[in-house]
Amino acid sequence: MTALMYESTAPLPVAAFANDEETASRVDLGLRRFLASDAVTVALYDDLETVLGENAARLSPEDSAVISARLRDVAPTLNDVVARLLKTYPSEMDDVMARSSEFPGPEGAHGHLVRFASSILTVLDLMGELAVLREVDPS
Repeated sequence: MTALMYESTAPLPVAAFANDEETASRVDLGLRRFLASDAVTVALYDDLETVLGENAARLSPEDSAVISARLRDVAPTLNDVVARLLKTYPSEMDDVMARSSEFPGPEGAHGHLVRFASSILTVLDLMGELAVLREVDPS
């Protein structure tokens, strides 16, 4: 067996560590936001804006079903994120999960979608700054 040994007098770079409350808080928030980003996405906010926004219009049953399906897909991930990130699990999350298992007929699709989107928005409000999307620099 042959071992290679490099002779170098250059010291290895040493990382600077901070050990203060402010830095620890920033790192904690960053890690929690990163975990929340699994569920809280631009697409989620776009869907909520389409349903609940200032310029929201009544959607067709087909469009309501498509957005409901996307919200249904994100509900379990949101549930997992909320359970991990919030100290007290909000009862409002139970409402989201209950609505995610409802499949109304075409005549009730829009009303269901509005209630479903409203319950998700309530949970995002409870998450506070963890649910705030960061602007990403495109460069």
